[in-house]
Amino acid sequence: MVSSIMNKGRRKIRFDISLWAAISAVAVIAVIFAMMAMAQFQRQEKKAVEIFVEKGATLIRSFEAGMSDAADEKNRIFNMQKLLIAIAQQPDIDYIIVTDNEGSIIADSDPSMISQKYGLDLDTAQIAQSRETKWRQTANPQGADTFEVYRGLFPLYLDYQEHPNGPEKVQGEFVIYVGFNMGKIEKATAVDTRNTIIRIIVLLLVGSLAIISLFLVQAYRLTSSTLSRMKVFSETLIKNMPVGLVAFDGGGKIISCNEKAQEILEVSCPDLSEAKYTENLPEPLQNLLAGLPAKGGLVEQDIEITAFDGEKKKWEVLGAVLVDDDISSGKMLLIRDVTQIRELEKEVARSRHLTSISSLAAGVAHEIRNPLSSIKGFAVYLKERLQSDSEDKKTADIIIDEVERLNRVITQLIEFARPMDLKKESARLSSFVEHTVKLVEPEVSNNNVTVNINVGKNEPFVEADPDKVKQVLLNIFLNALMAMKKGGSLDIDIIEEKESVQVVVKDTGKGIGENDLPRIYDPYFTSKPAGTGLGLAVVQKIMEAHGGKISVESARGKGTKVSLYFPR
Repeated sequence: MVSSIMNKGRRKIRFDISLWAAISAVAVIAVIFAMMAMAQFQRQEKKAVEIFVEKGATLIRSFEAGMSDAADEKNRIFNMQKLLIAIAQQPDIDYIIVTDNEGSIIADSDPSMISQKYGLDLDTAQIAQSRETKWRQTANPQGADTFEVYRGLFPLYLDYQEHPNGPEKVQGEFVIYVGFNMGKIEKATAVDTRNTIIRIIVLLLVGSLAIISLFLVQAYRLTSSTLSRMKVFSETLIKNMPVGLVAFDGGGKIISCNEKAQEILEVSCPDLSEAKYTENLPEPLQNLLAGLPAKGGLVEQDIEITAFDGEKKKWEVLGAVLVDDDISSGKMLLIRDVTQIRELEKEVARSRHLTSISSLAAGVAHEIRNPLSSIKGFAVYLKERLQSDSEDKKTADIIIDEVERLNRVITQLIEFARPMDLKKESARLSSFVEHTVKLVEPEVSNNNVTVNINVGKNEPFVEADPDKVKQVLLNIFLNALMAMKKGGSLDIDIIEEKESVQVVVKDTGKGIGENDLPRIYDPYFTSKPAGTGLGLAVVQKIMEAHGGKISVESARGKGTKVSLYFPR
């Protein structure tokens, strides 16, 4: 029983294959017949043209041979007209016309046309100089079209009497036109065309049916194959896309989530597949899903999430309702972790803000410096005029000191606003660190601070401006020492990474408050009684000029960690 069914199946497959093979063969034969018919038609048309051209060329050569020389122009034209009328009596000839090189008819099989113009649409002057036989097909309102053969007319007696050096020396004066009646050709062509069209139509119908049938089968197979490929492609795309995707059915159950979503949500899809989103997703995502419009549309917003390790992250979330025929069939979330992107955006905004402040500071510093010079000059003058022990002289000294302090602040402002000009050289960061530590040794000793420097065995070289890097390190070291008035530890590590070399400075000081940390790079922001607030702003500017960056981590009472990244 099983074998008989299998045999029937095989016979059916063979029958189907034979049927389609037959249809394909019929289609190919139809196309071949159509092409053969068209080729035959073109050959017949070409043959007719060749026959007419050859016949016209023969008649023109006969006319040239029959023309005889005459004593005067009048007799020559009379002989030409007589010979032309005699030749024009042949069957299938509509007309024979001879014009001069300006298109005036001087001989015609219809004598009434003499002195009329003909061939004005052609370059008769050039044709009169050429022995090349040309042709054209012209319409005849009174009957069948006319096949016209024309070229320059060169009687044989001219070739030998006037120009014995050769026919090519003869200057053409006349153009001859021979018109053939195409009535018989057109009738034969019409019959042949009609038969050809009928054959082509029949063959095209057969071929079209075959092609359509084959196309339908191929389309079905291609569609099936495409659907399979699209399914594989969509599954692969969803699995590997860099954005987290979570899909829900109409009841709120998670029916799909990709690997990126699992990474962002820190859960696995099997754990989510049988649960509602209200049980597994963070509350901000639940609120966003609950607020999606029922009739469809997109909702996009940034939400802040606190991860399991306490780190705050920002997600860019796009939610949408899946609608089918105005009926909600589910919901979808696209989630992207944009924590670093938002931090970079803040950095860019802060850089623009600092740039504008720098420009303003430079202008203000320039305007203040001139009045300060005048104030200092008057204070010095008053000091010299006053008695040495008077209180007024002490006041003048205070004025001079304060003016000097303001000048130093203005100098720092101008330095901060001025474009950074680096003089880089290849060096190891450890040499800068060691030199700067020596500069702060008095403060280290006074504050009872222990300094530890850790350098790797194969420390790489970096391209940096020694003076600027030492200025960066000095500002950071002094800030750390001021935070450790009662002693502590200052650890300096030089760490080699793939694309950068880090200088990490850790202190055990009082740290920076949470509210103050975002403002540490702002000019004039300082927690020191006598500080200008330009130290870290200048440090950040120098690091950016080197193509690097600075990162500060701190908490009140837990010390501060400053990381300097120098590109390798």
